[in-house]
This record gives sequence, C-alpha cells and structure tokens, in this order.
Amino acid sequence: MKLSRRSFVEGSSALVASSCIAGHPFKAVSQVVRSAAPSPSGTSAIPKIVVEDFSKKFDPAYLSNGLIGIRPGPNPLAKAMTCVSGFVFAHIPYQVESLSPAPYPLETDIVVNQSSLLKRPDLLHFRRQSLDMASGELITELTFAPENGPTLQIEVLQFASRSTPSLLCQEIQISTPSSAEVQCVSGIDSESVPGKIFMTDPPERTKVDLVSGFVSGGNLSKLGIAVMVGAPDTQLQRQEPFRTETGVTRTSVLKAESGRRVHFQTIAAMVSDLYHPEPALEAIRLAEWGEMLGFEYLRNKNRELWNDLWQARVKVIGDTDAQRVLDAAFFYVHSSLHVSTLTGMPPFGLSQFAYYYGHSFWDTESWSLLPVTLAAPETGRVLLEYRLRGLGWAKRKAALYGYRGAQFPWEAAQTSGFETTPTFAGTGWAEQHVTPDVALGFWEYQLATNNHEFLKEGTWPVLKAVAEWIESRSVATARGFEIQHIMGPDEGVININNDAYVNLICKMALSAAIRCAQMVGESVPSSWTKVRNDLVLPIDKSRNLLLAYDSPPAGSEDSIGATDFLTVHDAPVSSDLLRNTYRYEESLRQAKPGFMIGFAEDAMAATAAFLGEKRRAAELFDESWKSSRLEPFAMIREVPSQDYGCFLTNFGSLLQTTMLGFTGVRINEGDWRKYPASLPTGWSRIEIDRIWVRGEPKRLIAVDDALAKLQSS
Repeated sequence: MKLSRRSFVEGSSALVASSCIAGHPFKAVSQVVRSAAPSPSGTSAIPKIVVEDFSKKFDPAYLSNGLIGIRPGPNPLAKAMTCVSGFVFAHIPYQVESLSPAPYPLETDIVVNQSSLLKRPDLLHFRRQSLDMASGELITELTFAPENGPTLQIEVLQFASRSTPSLLCQEIQISTPSSAEVQCVSGIDSESVPGKIFMTDPPERTKVDLVSGFVSGGNLSKLGIAVMVGAPDTQLQRQEPFRTETGVTRTSVLKAESGRRVHFQTIAAMVSDLYHPEPALEAIRLAEWGEMLGFEYLRNKNRELWNDLWQARVKVIGDTDAQRVLDAAFFYVHSSLHVSTLTGMPPFGLSQFAYYYGHSFWDTESWSLLPVTLAAPETGRVLLEYRLRGLGWAKRKAALYGYRGAQFPWEAAQTSGFETTPTFAGTGWAEQHVTPDVALGFWEYQLATNNHEFLKEGTWPVLKAVAEWIESRSVATARGFEIQHIMGPDEGVININNDAYVNLICKMALSAAIRCAQMVGESVPSSWTKVRNDLVLPIDKSRNLLLAYDSPPAGSEDSIGATDFLTVHDAPVSSDLLRNTYRYEESLRQAKPGFMIGFAEDAMAATAAFLGEKRRAAELFDESWKSSRLEPFAMIREVPSQDYGCFLTNFGSLLQTTMLGFTGVRINEGDWRKYPASLPTGWSRIEIDRIWVRGEPKRLIAVDDALAKLQSS
C-alpha cells in the first residue's frame, strides 16, 4: 500500500530552510529510562526519560498542552521551535493556510561579567535532561563556566500548563560557589518567523515585563505574547525593555550568594486571534493571571491534572516494550490535546508546522478519537466540535462537486475547517472517504458517551448530511449502488470504482444515520436503507474474499487493509470473509514485504489477534513502532526513513488497537464486551484503571480468551 499524500512532505524542506526556525545541531543521546519500583499489578511506573549523553544529534523534547507546543533543545534557554493553536500563515510556496512558527517566549540569556550563556555555547556543559511523563515536566541541568567569573550550576524546569493552557512556565535555579551579579535577559524574538511585529509597548499603566504582537505571513492571523518574570527568594532589579529589529528584550539583575540557590521564574502567555480578537492584550491579562496564581500553584495544578489523566493509563502485563510505547503514546497524544482546543488534531500536533501544516485529516476520527474519548470524553468532544464548526464548509464543498449533504475536506484548515489540501495533491479532490470517516467518528463518540445534548446538536446534523452525501454520491447500476471515481486509503491508485474500504464505511455511516434518526425521532428516508443494503462490495465469490476495489490492475495487489482498518470499528462482514481476506492479504505481504505505515500495521495486528493469529499480532504490533521510534524522548516517526516526530496518528492507532482490538471491546448500544480478548503472544493481561463508559468510570481488565471485565471504578 502506498500513502502518497505523505510523500509530498519531502517538499516541505524548502520551507524549513527559507522561513522556519532552523533545526539546531543538537547533540544527543543515549537514553536512560528511570522509573519507580513496579506496581503491585506488575507494571512499571510512568516513565521518566533521562538523557546524559549529548554526543550525537537528536530530535528535541516536545512539551505541549494542546494550545501551545515547544521543542526545547539541550539548552532550553536558547531559541526553540514553537507553535500556537490558531496562529497560521500563508504557506510558502503552496499558498494554503498553514500552522506558523512562533517566537519562543522562554528564551533567556544568562550573563555574568559580560560572559553570555547564549553567545558562548563553548562555555556551557550539558549534564542531564529529564522528561517526566507523569507530570509533563522537562528538567535540564547545565554548567556555565564564564571566563571571568564563578561557575554557575543551572537547573531549568519547564512545563506547558494544563490548568491555564495559554501559559508556559519556566523556573531557572542558579547556584554558585561565590557571590556574583547575574543578569537574566528575557526576550521575544521573531527572527525566522514569517510576518511582522505590530506591538512591543504595553498599554499605559500596565506592568507586564514584555509584550509583543505579531501579524503572520500573508496577514492570515495575529499572535499576542506577554511575559512576566520574578524571583521569589531575592530582590530583582529590572531594566527598561530594549527593542531590537526582531523583537524586544528585558534584563533583570539578581544577586547570587555563595552556597544559596536563587530562582528566576518566567510565566509566558501566548494567544492567537482565533481565541481573542485582541490577542496581545488578552495575553497580558493571562500573564497577569498566571503571576497572581503563582508559579508553584500552576505547577501543582498541572501535576494534579496529569495525575488524573494517567488514571486512564493502558497497562500491559508481560511485555515491557509494549508498555513503554503505550506510555509514550498516551503522553504525547494527551499532551497535544485539551478541552480548550479549537483547531482539531493535526497528525503532528503542535510539535512542528512543516509537515502537514497543522491540518486535520481522517487520522483524527479513524485512529485517535476513540482512545481519546474513552480516556477523556470532553476532549473527544472538542475534536468533533471542530468538525461541527466546519460543517457549513463541508456542505459548500459537496455543492461544488454537485452532491447533496456534506463532503468533509481531506485536509481541514486549523481556523475554520475548510478544504486546504495543497493543489498538487490529488487527495484534495479524490480521497473522499474522509466524509464517512468523520460520520463514523461522531456515531462512535455518541455510543461511547451517551451524550443526549450532543446527539441533537452535533451527531444528528452530521450523520444526516453525510447520509445525504452518500446517497447522492452513489450511482444506481445493474449491480446495485456503486461509488465510482474515488481514491481509497491507498493513495497510489486513483480513479477507481467501489473501493472496499470506502463502500464498507459508507454502509456503516448509513446504518449509523438510520439509527440516529430513530433516536432523535426523525423519519428515515427509505432510500438510505436501500443504498446501504445494495452498495456494491468487490467480493471475489470464487474465493469468498474482499478485493481492494473493482478490477484491480496488474501490479496493484499491494492495495490491502480495507477490512483491517475497520476491525476495531466492527465492520459488517462475516468472519469467513474477514478470515479469507486476511489470509489472502497476508500471503501478499509475505510474498512482497515492504513499507507499511505504523497505524496500518497496528490495524492488521488487531485483525490477526481477532482471528487467533496471536504470534503474528505480536510481530505486527512490534513492527508498527520499533523501527520508527525516535530517541531519546520516545517519540515516533511517521515512517522509519524520517528523522523527526511527533507523529500522533501512529500513537493513536497503538492505543486504539490495544484498548479495543486486543480486548474484544467494541463500542455499541449493548454490551461492549462483544468478543473474547485475544492478546498478542507474550502479553498476559491488559488493565485500564479508568475508562469512561456512557458517562460512568469503569475499570477494564482483559485476559486472553475471556470476555473483558468492565468493573465499577
């Protein structure tokens, strides 16, 4: 299977070179994973990743709260990649709306006797960097040895606040063997950020330390940044802000006494105009709010919220490697989302802007929505509210193509959800299966939460519009109803008829719309039932298996996975058809081994386990991530040939396959424990202390060959 929409990201390197914050030549890492003693259930504690070898290049850490994402390097005080939800620019050269790079508001120079930490990296030694996934905190230990002054031992603590998701927090601890005057130079620098500055002076009678307002490239959006600094245990002398060609800095002078640590704290607010029409002024208010609450309060609240989220940790007994990757998946997926998020779930979250540009794809509903909803239902809802805000655009898109109902975009823009696929990519007009993908996501959220309010406000309007689209998209022929001239998930084959995945999920979306209509008391058009029942599936009757699509051309036998992609969604196919199709496609995989993307391999692992192929399930699960793991911070690449992360879609699929595929749990109106659990070889048990089942917390326990238990939590 080819996924050609992913090949075009190679062209983004030109943008990275011309208008992005250049990749730092960070040196990296052998990784140490440290954790507490195993819990009574046999699982290890939530990981803390410790980096102590900085001799090689590596991908920097990723901290996010769903509204802000930063990538601090070994020197976290230096400029770093930063992205903000809703801050978008006109992509160069594709001219589509794209997530924009933003200034890094935690940049801080430390100057002693005119020796600058940022200007003299040769005087800086990296001792240790630790990412605590339990709390979302990054701690970096540095030694700065000025030529004409005492050696400073520096510890930098950073986190993206979950309690106030417009805030980043940083604390610098400095200790010295002899007394010294230390200058901490905070800065907001827009160098390499496309756009222009429109504000660097705060309004009158405003005490904020730094403020900046930016207009993005192409004038598509605005960003406000405000910074407050403080030193809770020593006197701080602030100098006046200093304006540069690319931003503004402010120097704070503090006295470091021998043998005594001093703390320099920064609270930075970042707001795009998607959240407020005067983002710089609102950023000031939020920075002031953060200062009023206090650094320690924000840190404690952040820890509390992470501790609550981790109640939904997916625990695997029997496979420590699987536990490690599932912990990373949980951490990075939930880091990248928040109940305040308005911009969907881009495949790379806010870890970068250069690949997929912050757009939302089928990745959300097909691979990540269910595991998110089971762990944090309100977060799942905001992902669908993003789609709901784009429903008007989807209806306009359907009308432009001559169809009724709603046709959702292949690449949805951050700000409004309209179609914004680059115009060279055929996915933007042909890969239309995203429409029933979105519909099925709404329906499964509905079944998972039993949210009666959202049923009428969200689920029904979308399912109705998608059912109308499927009906108008289908063509009546002697065979029944066909969907012609389509691209399925295999993007290497365009303009085919009756793609198996497309037609199967359209049947599922129509069934959902019919049932949803009954639930809200609406009459069901008889045409929906007729189209659903008569929609053609490309079945090879002589072998009783599902082909990829009608009349596959020679050499395209690697178009596989249609049933696998729907296993956890309980596709309406018989067990014999599923088994025969799996065995046929497995023979193709064995005869022609090659590239498969991680989320697809996870789906195949779910099918293998369901059919009792437990050793193969273990192999596929491992293959889906081990060659794509990105050290040292346990992120994941889209494909092994890449050197960047953090690809959330693969993480979402790992969680979905484990939480549903292997446990036998399926989201429906009845008993979710539909099939006996079937665990990969080597796994003895799956446990989740809290998942949400129709608004009630439950504890899930799954052992091999038995129905999972859903106990009151």
